[in-house]
Amino acid sequence: MRLLGIPLLILRRSFLLGLWGLVVAAGGFPAPAAAQQDLFRPAAVVNDDVISVLDLAMRVQLAVIAAGVEDTQDIRRRLTPQVLNSLIDERLQMQEARRLDIVVSDVQVAGALEQIAEQNNMTEGQFLTMLRNRGVIPTTLIDQIRAQIAWMSIIQRRVRPSVVIATEEVEEVVTRLSARRGSIERRISEIFIPVESTAKEAEAQANAGRLFDELRRGANFTGLARQFSQSGTATLGGDLGWVRDGELDEELNTVLAQMGPGEISVPVRTLSGFHILFLRDMRKNEGQEIDRGHIQESLTNQRVDQLAQRSLQELRRTANVDVRI
Repeated sequence: MRLLGIPLLILRRSFLLGLWGLVVAAGGFPAPAAAQQDLFRPAAVVNDDVISVLDLAMRVQLAVIAAGVEDTQDIRRRLTPQVLNSLIDERLQMQEARRLDIVVSDVQVAGALEQIAEQNNMTEGQFLTMLRNRGVIPTTLIDQIRAQIAWMSIIQRRVRPSVVIATEEVEEVVTRLSARRGSIERRISEIFIPVESTAKEAEAQANAGRLFDELRRGANFTGLARQFSQSGTATLGGDLGWVRDGELDEELNTVLAQMGPGEISVPVRTLSGFHILFLRDMRKNEGQEIDRGHIQESLTNQRVDQLAQRSLQELRRTANVDVRI
């Protein structure tokens, strides 16, 4: 499968000059005479890896497309800080993958790209053409996919094997669900923004608030979740599937009980961070058998997500990150 229709580094002069407008809109930078050279100046340096102004502009443009929001300078300015944070995290994840000799194959990337194209009712070729027509170099998305797969591989190798869910934990959920037989099941999607420390709570709340504002303006939930959520469900567009009463944190259950299909919650604070919930559908639980295997898998995924966040926080803590814009 062919991943790219254009070379990685060879960009025509006219295309680069056309991109400058996107860069200015994304960061509000004054346009110097040597606009082409300025596209490649560092927006941030992560250890030894450079994130260029061009990298940042392309990812902001990709986020605008994914979110389905109006492409305005104001929206670009609001999205830019979170996009830059995502790029920094991806650089750290790829550096850790290289340290562990984890390689993401082109076949893996192609499979993920094909899935994304299918979700948008396009072939891979049509999807990549659409990105180019909207001003996005296809390698922008491909690099993001590669980082996501690399990080999932790291978590599967280093984190998941250490997670053990006790029988007592499963039975506690079984008891809670048994008491709610005949209750409602909900099809839910999420956007999750973690709180790394008390000192960073305000920053996390502001980030969640900005995403909620975009959703209120009509942004696509799946697109925003794929770009900005820091849960393991991000690659699925935030999809949690069907969830029974009692399966989630009590703070989330309380909010969901007040929602109807099609509604989106304000950011909800739990012990681990801020959640934005999208209630897609509801159905009556007609007393189906409780699946202990499903419960164990769900608890395992929650624990893995928590440990993955701690691993990423440690990479951030020990990294030398120099933001230059």
